[in-house]
Amino acid sequence: MARALLAAVFGVVMCVLAVLPGSGHDGSAPTAADRRTATAETPDPSVTEPSSPASSAPTSATTSAPSTDPEPTTQPPQTTPPDQDCTPDVPLVDGDATPEAVCLAATLDDWRTSGRYGLGQQLNVSNADYLAPLDELQPERPAVVGFDLDELALGETYDFATPPLQSLLELNEEGVVLTASWHTLNPGTGGDSYDKGWQDLGALLSPGNAAYDAFWRDVDAKIELLQRLQTGDDGRFAPAAVVFRPLHEANGDWFWWAQGTDPSTYRKLYAAIQQRAAEAGVHNVVWGWSANAVNDDRITDPLTILPDRVDLVGVDSYEEMADKTSQADRLDLSGLAQLAGRVPRAAVTEAGPHGSSSGAWDPARVAPSAAADGVSPAYVMMWFDDGDGSDGSTGKKQLGSLRGGPELLSTCPDGVCSTS
Repeated sequence: MARALLAAVFGVVMCVLAVLPGSGHDGSAPTAADRRTATAETPDPSVTEPSSPASSAPTSATTSAPSTDPEPTTQPPQTTPPDQDCTPDVPLVDGDATPEAVCLAATLDDWRTSGRYGLGQQLNVSNADYLAPLDELQPERPAVVGFDLDELALGETYDFATPPLQSLLELNEEGVVLTASWHTLNPGTGGDSYDKGWQDLGALLSPGNAAYDAFWRDVDAKIELLQRLQTGDDGRFAPAAVVFRPLHEANGDWFWWAQGTDPSTYRKLYAAIQQRAAEAGVHNVVWGWSANAVNDDRITDPLTILPDRVDLVGVDSYEEMADKTSQADRLDLSGLAQLAGRVPRAAVTEAGPHGSSSGAWDPARVAPSAAADGVSPAYVMMWFDDGDGSDGSTGKKQLGSLRGGPELLSTCPDGVCSTS
């Protein structure tokens, strides 16, 4: 009788364990692929974020100032080392970098020193269909995925079937390199990143004014997102590192932190952001900095504002296609070689056409353009489609929409292509 009772209890326990949420179909822990399949339901397409005004870096980033206190965020839990032993060719500027950040840098160094590069695709993670640029490329996938921190903050507030931060962590588990831009609001006016009505960067280094409070609240809110990546969202996923390039394209004249500000103050602000992250215990960042390619008379020399301590440099370059019938043989990446002379780990951090309604632009020409300038890029990032091209700036930009994009990706094992 006792043995029969014990057997019955054991059977009930096993049945309960078999149906516990979060387990795989066989009772094992779900893989990243299992989670993505389970959340493949298309989000409500009515919940989208419209694109921002076009510029050299078109984006749909808009957000309100966070309500968090300006004090630095708290220390996150320590992460565990990845399985592989990673040694980057160029040490990271953060001496306390997480093992994930160190391995990310080692991966980039391996690509660039072996004549290869990661092919990348930017996502608009504030849009309900944010995974569409990747889904249309299946079964292939890029080696690098980009996102914007302002768009991520927005996307996390929307009722998407899969929150974007979860998708990013799942991509990280699949071996994808993550990279983040940040189109932050103007802290002096509350306008978007293109609002140059206020440009007093010095005020952001001195407490006691409203712009200072607004800016550092925003920084702290974005640091919290980086923390969630660092901890794998408190252990739900593997920890992730990210290439983060704040205050980008500062040698252009379209962002509030760009031309019109003092170069020395600009560099101090970049360093202050790095310090803020370190004080919050965020060490999963490969610190990136990207200029606009010097392809126009209004673009200044990027070396004059290059921050003092960065891990990766790059340029953003878009070819004007509105009045052209064919693509140039080479993409103008002027300035990249000069930056790579200072910081060897370099990339084409944004590339593509402006004003293309047809997508008749071949991304396979980007990396050879860098090589012709003597640079082996660690990665090449394509933007997402952001309009019909009628304004001369928006248009077809993502890999799946560009002539030769899917074909190029099909020749790149795991999204890693040959530079030649």
